[in-house]
Amino acid sequence: MLQSPSPTKETGRHLAVLLEDIPHVRLLNTGEATHTRGGRLDLTLVSSDLAADAIWQVHPTLTSDHFATLTSLPVAPPVPPHPPPRWNIRRVDWSRFQASLDEWWADYQPPDNLHQQERDLTVAIQTAATTAIPMCAPSRRHRTDWWYYNNEVREHNHRVNLHRKLYKKHPNPNNRRLLQEVVARARQVSLRAKEDKWLEWCTTFSQHTSLGQMWRNVRTASGAAPPRPAAHPHPQQEAERLATIFTSRGSSDQLSLHTRCTQQQLQPHRDEAVREAMEVADMTDRPFSIQELQQAKRRGRDTETGADGVPYSMLARAGPAGDAALLATLNASWTAGLISTAAPPLLSSSTWRRHSNWPAPTPSSKHL
Repeated sequence: MLQSPSPTKETGRHLAVLLEDIPHVRLLNTGEATHTRGGRLDLTLVSSDLAADAIWQVHPTLTSDHFATLTSLPVAPPVPPHPPPRWNIRRVDWSRFQASLDEWWADYQPPDNLHQQERDLTVAIQTAATTAIPMCAPSRRHRTDWWYYNNEVREHNHRVNLHRKLYKKHPNPNNRRLLQEVVARARQVSLRAKEDKWLEWCTTFSQHTSLGQMWRNVRTASGAAPPRPAAHPHPQQEAERLATIFTSRGSSDQLSLHTRCTQQQLQPHRDEAVREAMEVADMTDRPFSIQELQQAKRRGRDTETGADGVPYSMLARAGPAGDAALLATLNASWTAGLISTAAPPLLSSSTWRRHSNWPAPTPSSKHL
């Protein structure tokens, strides 16, 4: 249809012109029919970066009313980067960790710049962690038992390791027999855990379960490694592009002219209301105390860390010097009326932050 010279195919030629005008997109179709009776469009569109060496062809045997097409892209998938090294919290020396923070805080003079003070605290915690906590070696080793692993399997694997070390240290018939019995028992426990997990999966299947989900479960049970998402070849540029799109879509420029004019008219009154509210005295309008800091700290299991790599457990066991440094940073943030990047992951309360959210007026708004 797109390649037809017939004068009756004006729609197809118009569509071809539109597709050719789209930036960074290329149409791979060569004009060969993709339908037995014609008049149907099976288009293959790729980005301009991949179109240079792309090969498009109609499959010679796989046909129905639509012909199957083959698209070959001779591009090697990007290799995902190794995960960054992390601290092994299970082998931490908390006394050494707190001693490092005590030594740093004894000679530290907080600067006038809040953000510099926050960066100094982060570096001090990271330095103390490097001194007292060994690093986990980055690895992509795939564990075939991850899908049914539980506490019972872990306990029997631990017993196998203990008896292997015992037999390696004292290789006698008695220790060998004990090792064989422990290994046989561990295999039975693993097989039972596999069966229980598979039966649990089967109970979740219904008429709404997709065939792809079933095949994923089968591949997992067979021991195949889960597919890893390919890393973007240019992550920094892609992140900046997505951030630009997000900010442009959330910009006030997207609002109608009437709404923007209304916001400009209401802005002085809103600023005055905020200033009056800030001048009203409140019982909470005072610096934080050490008791409030202890109550506000997050407790529980560590979750995924941020860019600094500092988990909650380090903050919970920072000791008196760490608590004093953190409290000084929070009170400096409160005094300056600025948001420090150290506070959001550390505290479970957001009352220390000062901000205002104003809704955008809409045509149906009666009170703005």
